[in-house]
Amino acid sequence: MTENHLHQLIKSLSAPEKGYIKKQAMLHVIGSQNKYIRIFDAIDKQKEYNEKELIRKFKGEPILNNFAVAKNYLFKFILKSLESYNTSIKSELRSSLNQIEILYNKNLPQVAKKMILKAKASAHKYELYEFMEELIDWEIILLVEEATPHNYLNLVNNYFNELYDSIEKKKIIIGYKHLYQKLRAKALYTGLARNDEDVLQFQKIASEDKNEDKNLLNTFNAQFYRNLMLSNYLFTINEQGKANAILTKNVDLLDNNEHMLKLKPFTYIGLLRNKAVNELSLMMYPELFATLERMDRFVEKNGHLNRNFELLTENLKLFVYIPTGQFEKALSIAEKVEEIYTKLPHTQSLKKEKQLHHYALAYIYIGLGEFKLAKQKIILLLHNTDLDFRSDLYCFAHILSLIIYYEMDNQEMMEKSIRSTYRILLKRNKLYTFEKQVITFFKKTQKETSNPYLLSKDFINLKESIEAVTKSNVEKNALNLFDLISWLESKIERKSFKEIKQAKFNTLISNEALNAHMH
Repeated sequence: MTENHLHQLIKSLSAPEKGYIKKQAMLHVIGSQNKYIRIFDAIDKQKEYNEKELIRKFKGEPILNNFAVAKNYLFKFILKSLESYNTSIKSELRSSLNQIEILYNKNLPQVAKKMILKAKASAHKYELYEFMEELIDWEIILLVEEATPHNYLNLVNNYFNELYDSIEKKKIIIGYKHLYQKLRAKALYTGLARNDEDVLQFQKIASEDKNEDKNLLNTFNAQFYRNLMLSNYLFTINEQGKANAILTKNVDLLDNNEHMLKLKPFTYIGLLRNKAVNELSLMMYPELFATLERMDRFVEKNGHLNRNFELLTENLKLFVYIPTGQFEKALSIAEKVEEIYTKLPHTQSLKKEKQLHHYALAYIYIGLGEFKLAKQKIILLLHNTDLDFRSDLYCFAHILSLIIYYEMDNQEMMEKSIRSTYRILLKRNKLYTFEKQVITFFKKTQKETSNPYLLSKDFINLKESIEAVTKSNVEKNALNLFDLISWLESKIERKSFKEIKQAKFNTLISNEALNAHMH
């Protein structure tokens, strides 16, 4: 364990968790304050972990004699306290297995048997088949308590048939989880499909599902993960309508199995997020805002379990306000998200999320006409060397840089950016028809900036070309990354980008309906 891990763990705690840990610590104190709580409080006050500052604080005190040991003890004590504070179905089953072993060693087989039956009922209910093998092993160990020469073979066969059934069900569930994660791995690097090759690669993964026998989908988890895999596949190839039907089916599946929702809170909030993203792409705004309300209610009820619940929800709102042209509200949400980031440990996944956040902020500042701020965010994103996040967003960020330099009338940076954008897109195999036309357009505008008539004609020609290109499902995905058509229309109609975006949104939904759903 590194010192930073202790700091991250302490900073991740909620106020009730901190209170519980301190109460537990006081149970082990006679007289003066627990030295471990003094270390706890000192680390909790630090925004960034600083060992030297801690050593200065406790200089001359016995607490420093074995400081590394004290920190290690504190880390384990916090985990142990959290284990008793945050109980779950899985932790209860693990505890049951420990208690069954204790009862067996104390020669109390009948009490152990009752506990086994109760634990098995729970494992079946929540489809936690990984516990079944150990539970059935204990039943076989205790077989002598119920066996006779006449029923011994039947009992053995029954126990092993139950075990084989559990293993088969678990195997099917694992198979769908594997396919889902393979699709996610592909999407994490390439993003949405932008050409036929991407579509074929996604299809190849999805086609690994060979289960035609509906009887194999006889568990909640097999149905859930199969639906998750299929909806993810359909979304990446721009079949959002079909994906939405399957996502709705999965939400209904969880709503009708509330006991599984208790077991999978993070899965549920993630599912609602996917549903909302899909509804956004389909411009199903009444349904979208209803889903957002459900997410808010869920965070209000379960947010104490995991701070990422709130982060997922607020990040989603950010990407709802951007395409509807509500850039001021989007900026407000972005600032709230930045505040949440400061309270979370700096994990690799969080760093990747922050890169997406830079992209979102660049988009917002373009919408607000704050091009210098947009430039700052794009530079932060493009100069990032620590992470290789979603390739489609990284590459499209270069397209955003061209738009920003055009708006700033920075010819020198525009010329450099055109060259670097072309080189990077070519190297990463992301130079699609959409991107080629945009790069060609900006090359041409460098020569025609002094001729308003020719420039206006170029804007109209590019708009018509992009509209034609994005009739293709895969090329259409580029508009999910930035609404280039609305930006071109703002130049043609001599209006702000925000005005065009909001006007389009207002034609889709009335202000009254919007306000009703938002509040």
